[in-house]
Amino acid sequence: MSFTSMPIIVVCCYIVGEIYKYIFRNKQEAYRLIPIITSIVGGLLGVVMFFTDPEIIFAENGWVAFCIGVVSGASATGANQVIKQLFYKDKTKVIDKVEEEVLDAAEDEVDDNIN
Repeated sequence: MSFTSMPIIVVCCYIVGEIYKYIFRNKQEAYRLIPIITSIVGGLLGVVMFFTDPEIIFAENGWVAFCIGVVSGASATGANQVIKQLFYKDKTKVIDKVEEEVLDAAEDEVDDNIN
């Protein structure tokens, strides 16, 4: 009994999500589709693994393999967020600080124009 299929699907879906982000890097609104895409790709990978080597995915039929793949694909989005929160936390602090400074400058300018 082997459970190596789940990490394989997660890694493959994570890579697909990163490629998708690279392709649509100028369209931020397209990023909301990433969980759906990784889930679909994970389901397809689960079915492919089941029909090529049923022992690797540990499923009784294709539907169970599909469900395992969908859950594994969806967890790739969670893995992405864990990595993002661990390694890119400082960038969000810098962005928040810059936004605060810009808002303060705009507020001062409005106050000057009113007086």
